[in-house]
Amino acid sequence: MSSSDSGSRRDFLTDVGRLASTVALAGCIAPAVTHAQSSVSNGSTRNGSEWDLKWIDTLRSATDRAVFDWPTLGDPADPFILQLAERYLDNCRAAYGSQAYEARAVLNVRTQAIAAAMTDRLWETYALGVEYKANDPLTKQAATRNPFWYRAPDPAPGITSPTLPDLLARGTVVLVCDFAMGHLSKRLATKFGRTEDAVHADLRAGLVQGAYAVPSGIFGLARAQNSGCAFIRM
Repeated sequence: MSSSDSGSRRDFLTDVGRLASTVALAGCIAPAVTHAQSSVSNGSTRNGSEWDLKWIDTLRSATDRAVFDWPTLGDPADPFILQLAERYLDNCRAAYGSQAYEARAVLNVRTQAIAAAMTDRLWETYALGVEYKANDPLTKQAATRNPFWYRAPDPAPGITSPTLPDLLARGTVVLVCDFAMGHLSKRLATKFGRTEDAVHADLRAGLVQGAYAVPSGIFGLARAQNSGCAFIRM
């Protein structure tokens, strides 16, 4: 890890410490995805201190719920968190068979993973593949589009990696840490000569369709558990 990376990490942890002392833990909807294409439309809205928490109602109706913590981006060629969430949903289907049930997965995207919930436009505009050292599994070069939105080559015969749209189509809830987006905005604003507020607003507007901004990953994780989700972490 370079000295600049270490400094960035220290700054982030310092900011998290400040947030933890001031933010009260309190909340994220299951969208329909019909194509493997990212969209600038998203389900999150904010009016002053108001946040869209309709996703909580979706969790209430589920018979089975689990939240998967996603703090680091990982390798797009081996999307482990997506694989775990898919396996959970498949296991529920296998366990219940023809019985009536409703399983819901929640992806709590935070810290260094937030780019996974951003559209192709943001990946290209802000060179997020370079920022996060994330390569496109197809080109093997720094990704210029969201690599989690597209299917990676099969890692082995008979094994197909899931995509984010696959999980969204199965009712998965995607929560995105707005606090981490603010931290990223600071770095990108310096690189691209823009204001932090302008970049932050652009990031929020460019979440993939069906993703919801929450005040922090701390909030999202706690609220999902308060809503009955089992906590799955690595």
